[in-house]
Amino acid sequence: MQKKNYICFVSRFEMRYCIRILQSCFLSIITFGSIAFCQTTILRYAVELDQVPASCRIAALGDAGVAVPFDAVSVFWNPAAHSFVDKYEISGEYARLYGDLSTHGCAAVNIPLQEQMSVAAMYVRFQSGAISQWDSLPGTEAERLNNPSMRADGSNNGYFYNDQNMVTLSLAKVFSVPIPRPETYNYPLPMDLSAGINFKEFWQTLNPSGKVRMGMNVNCDAGLMLRVSLDYDLQAKQVDREVYIGATVKDILGTEVVWLHSPDNYQETVDLSQYYGIAYIDKTHLLGANWLVTIAMERSYETTYHCGIEAQVFNMVALRLGVSENVFTCGAGITYKNYSLDYAFRFDDVDYSPIRISLKVSF
Repeated sequence: MQKKNYICFVSRFEMRYCIRILQSCFLSIITFGSIAFCQTTILRYAVELDQVPASCRIAALGDAGVAVPFDAVSVFWNPAAHSFVDKYEISGEYARLYGDLSTHGCAAVNIPLQEQMSVAAMYVRFQSGAISQWDSLPGTEAERLNNPSMRADGSNNGYFYNDQNMVTLSLAKVFSVPIPRPETYNYPLPMDLSAGINFKEFWQTLNPSGKVRMGMNVNCDAGLMLRVSLDYDLQAKQVDREVYIGATVKDILGTEVVWLHSPDNYQETVDLSQYYGIAYIDKTHLLGANWLVTIAMERSYETTYHCGIEAQVFNMVALRLGVSENVFTCGAGITYKNYSLDYAFRFDDVDYSPIRISLKVSF
C-alpha cells in the first residue's frame, strides 16, 4: 500500500494558539446564549416544528446536527452550515412518524454565490393524524356541580387535525481567519468562520368542531460555525481531518404565535432555544472507512444531549447510529455520483418512527 504524504498544519506553538482561539470563541458563544436563555419563558405551542427533526441524515445521528454542514436541510440546525456546501443542491424528504400517527416532509434548495456566500430555502410541513376531541366542560364550576348533565363523561365527540407549515430563507457567509505561521511552511492553516441567519414564517391550522383556526408567527435564527482543518493530503489534494464547532440560537425575535379571529385575542409565546455542538470528520480511511463523530447539546424546555457516529465505506455506503437524549436512532445512506439516498429509523418515545427517507441531487 502506497504511503500518503501529509503536511501537518499544527505545530506545538500553533496548536496552543488554535486551542486558545477555539476556547475563547466557544466560551463567548456559551456566555451569550446563557444570558439570552435566562431571559425567556417556558411556554410553547403544541408540536412546534423546531422540535420535529428535519434532515434524514441528522435524524439518524441522534439530532446532533448543529455542527454538521452537509446539505441544504442543515439550515434547520444551523443557519451558517450551508455556506460550506459549494454545490447547487435540491433535496426532498418524507417521514411517517410515531407509528404512522403523523407525517412530516420537507424540501430544500441551496445556491452558492460569490465571495463565499450562500443562500438556501427550505419548506417543512407536519401533519398530525386524527386527534380525538373529547367532550368539554361547559359553564362554570358551580353550574357543573348543580347540573350533572354539564359534567364531562369522557366520551369522544369526534376528531380534528393539526397542520403546521414553515418556510425558511437563509443567508450565510464564510470568513477566512488568518493564522500566523512560520515561513518554513508553504501551506496556510485553513480556519474558516461562517455566520448565518434564518428568516422564518410559520403557520398552523386546527379544525376542532369543524371550525378552522389559524395561528401565524414570524421569527429568526442565528448561527455560527467554525471549521478547523488539521492536515492536508498532497496526493488527494484535500483536507483529511477537520473539526467543526457550531452554535445556534433559534427564535431570537421574541414574537408570539397570533391566532386569527380568536374571540379573546389568544397568543402563544415562542421561546428561544439554543444548540451547541462539535463534530470530527476523518477521511483517512481508518479501518477502511471515513468517519464522522458528532455531539451536541440543546437548551429549550430542558437541557438535552445528543450524539451520533457515521461510517462510510467505499465512499458510497454509510451506516449511522445515534442517541437523542433517551431515543435510539439508526440509519443508512448510499451516494452515487451526484445522487444521495438516505433512510432513518427512530425509537421515538410515543412510538416507533419507521419511515424517514430523503433524496438529494447536487450539481
